[in-house]
Amino acid sequence: MSRGPSLPERWSKMSYEPIKTWVDVAPAYLNFSLAFFRNPRRAFSKVVGAASISSDLTTVCLAGVGLSYLILVATSSSALKNDPGVLARWVRQLEPQALPVVAIFVTFVLGAVSHLTGKLFVWLSRLKPPDSTSAWEPKLAGAIEDSINAALGFAAVFLPVASAALCVVSWLPPANRVGTTVAAIGLVLFLLVYFPWSLSSTHRKTKFTNALMAFGGGIFLVSLASFAAGL
Repeated sequence: MSRGPSLPERWSKMSYEPIKTWVDVAPAYLNFSLAFFRNPRRAFSKVVGAASISSDLTTVCLAGVGLSYLILVATSSSALKNDPGVLARWVRQLEPQALPVVAIFVTFVLGAVSHLTGKLFVWLSRLKPPDSTSAWEPKLAGAIEDSINAALGFAAVFLPVASAALCVVSWLPPANRVGTTVAAIGLVLFLLVYFPWSLSSTHRKTKFTNALMAFGGGIFLVSLASFAAGL
């Protein structure tokens, strides 16, 4: 009875296209990432209030997907490559050509959901008399496309960072929960700082605190809805 390709062979085949994509756009990706870490407003300066999805940011996000795959293929432990989890199995079953498309689609959805839930929270917060002097007023002064641009740029950097953290944790002894906890806290802090910062950078007249309150309020509404639905 013949056996299919081994797991390392499948990972190698799956990783080829994303890696090639990343190599082709590496300069643009590196320029964006370095600017993003220093100051997202500088990285997003060309798309502020654009109200249209940026093809450049879409390409940069694709490069981030390729880099993430390169990190996973090159540095993950055997335990991670054989992870029996549902998500891990689903990713391994994807065709190489499908992974970038799926990643971009998921990013679009997350950007759209964060925008819609944030806007809903902004609307609900204005049912009470607004305090125009408060820097903590929830606000997203822009279109849904601006939020998707923020999500594309954020995902381009976050995915490789999360992949690297996952690979590091995969090499730690299973009993070492400190490393896992530190990595999880670091990724959550990265999300809570850089995603609202990205939103404020793509929306005109929106401060970091405005975007943070809108984003946090959106999370609260989603959590409330999930709890009410019994999820």
